Amino acid sequence: MTKEPDKIDSLLERTLDDLEALPEPGMRAGTLARRVAELTPDEIARFFNSLLVRIKTDKKARAALALIVDPKALKSALGSSIFHDVHKRATEVGLLKVVRLFTDLEPEKSGPAGYDKEIDAQMESISLGERRTLSKVGVKESIDRLLSDPDPMVIGNILNNPRTTETEAVKIASKRPGAAEILKLVATHSKWSKRYAVKKAVALNPYSPPRVVIILLESLMAQDLKLVVKDKSLHEQVRTSAEELLKEGEEA
Repeated sequence: MTKEPDKIDSLLERTLDDLEALPEPGMRAGTLARRVAELTPDEIARFFNSLLVRIKTDKKARAALALIVDPKALKSALGSSIFHDVHKRATEVGLLKVVRLFTDLEPEKSGPAGYDKEIDAQMESISLGERRTLSKVGVKESIDRLLSDPDPMVIGNILNNPRTTETEAVKIASKRPGAAEILKLVATHSKWSKRYAVKKAVALNPYSPPRVVIILLESLMAQDLKLVVKDKSLHEQVRTSAEELLKEGEEA
């Protein structure tokens, strides 16, 4: 090991301070990638373990969660070789939180996204361009009827729309069947990923990408982790991860 744990913690603290000061998700992601780029796999594993340990008690750590929820984005930022080396090192030293972070799994369920109510399905007769425009500037009634739209850009516009409320974000996160890409949009959104009800809705949706859910579990309360463990519609590894987190909480 080339850095002492306290140096890793100091680097994490500085990084979280800098991330908090940056306004754009892209800028935050780039800063995080640059900070870990010069670390060894062992140091990267310890860096992210420290981050994950702090999520439940540190507001700045929770704010950074959206940057690491998507495994493909994390792999792209670090490079495939480093990604796998970190997973290997975390496994060797028993950093279970990091092992879970540096993995990927297919959703337990998959299905078509789209409108399931006849009145809302009428929106599909409107062109995609019009629906995208409505999702940006439309009145609340239009936004409500677009919540089940299968187009990720429409949903992304709704999530960014200042008229959108937490209730509507939860509806998007709870939709079944749901598209994995859309559920990932919710889980990584700079605003809605911080809302507990939204994170819980994504975590309890069997159509959510399991690896996305596994990282969201880090910020869930014990009572909700127990719901995850009992829900057999969820991916087995998601339920196992929730069980591990409950045990970690008991041992702390």
